[in-house]
Amino acid sequence: MSHIVIVVQNLKIGGFQRIALDQCYAFAERNMPIELVSLEKIASNECNNFVCQEKDLIEEFKVNISYSAGTRLEQFKYFYRMLSQTVEPIQFLSHSLRATVLIRLAGLLQKNKFHINTTIHQIPSLSAPLQIRKRFFYALFSHKLFIFSAQAKQDWEAKISESLLLRILFSSKPITLLRNGVFLKRLPPILQPSQELKKSEVRLVFIGRPTSWKGVDTILHLAGNKDMEEARFLFYFPYTNESIFVSIPDKVNDRITTQIGKSIRDYAPKVGDIHLYPANYGVRSSYIESISINCLEMIAMGVPSLVTKGGLSTWPEFANSSLVHEVDWTNQIETVKKILDIQKNSISYYQILKFRNLIDINQHIDQLLTSFKS
Repeated sequence: MSHIVIVVQNLKIGGFQRIALDQCYAFAERNMPIELVSLEKIASNECNNFVCQEKDLIEEFKVNISYSAGTRLEQFKYFYRMLSQTVEPIQFLSHSLRATVLIRLAGLLQKNKFHINTTIHQIPSLSAPLQIRKRFFYALFSHKLFIFSAQAKQDWEAKISESLLLRILFSSKPITLLRNGVFLKRLPPILQPSQELKKSEVRLVFIGRPTSWKGVDTILHLAGNKDMEEARFLFYFPYTNESIFVSIPDKVNDRITTQIGKSIRDYAPKVGDIHLYPANYGVRSSYIESISINCLEMIAMGVPSLVTKGGLSTWPEFANSSLVHEVDWTNQIETVKKILDIQKNSISYYQILKFRNLIDINQHIDQLLTSFKS
């Protein structure tokens, strides 16, 4: 059996870190040897990271976490030692292009068999030209390439098609869609579907980083709408950003609750909750991915999500469902109407169970294990 090593840049609160840990839990649950390596250490006085927030899960599943922090040379030596001291073949799951390069270089003079599977998390069209060139160059060091989104895959392939050199270099290195998944056992219990709700029972929930591109400004603007006067707004932020609330009127602020340094494991879903994810990638990108990991988590708990229109190509199964609703966030009238409509629609418990099976991290793991054999 191959030894599996998952590598991340750091273990702060974020998407690729979330997937990496869920991969660890899922492999560990199958009794497969697993190790998690971070290129950066965690400050001992901080709890804005998954190591602090999920200490119990890490201990329960006996996830071995090590750090290769230091200079590039020190990190190179770390992976060189790992390869030289490990007898069995290693399957690297890299969430860091820097790590991909370091591992490949460290393995050049090694007899141990190893394979690097790199997941691309950065979208080319959202990067500066120099960063784009570096990412494509670094990606060449991987044996296999994966990407989390159908739209992101199209974006990646479009950049390659623009360059004859890239078309040649990547002709034998295609990128494969690997949809995200959720380790369901770390989530709160499923919310039982209910009948039509009153406006006063509605909570609009956002879980993520307090940044404009995540859509926090859009939600705050929505909170001031007269038809939302009875709705409560609940924000779960990994860290604080008080500047975003500076210009919020007191009557709106009174309906806003923020939870700082908390995760979805601290969230207690209630009947009437609606998850909002108005992600905006900016005018430079034609890329739209409506379904974040937080959306998947909410769907798994039976909480409906309101997401950006036009971004369901990765998850077409969610179209026209009672748990995922698309909207044009620039049209506030449409957005408010959709929220009010969600209150009136019932959610099928069968559909919740069906979607839970679809987004279970084990689907993701099965695809990886199949890929290891090819």
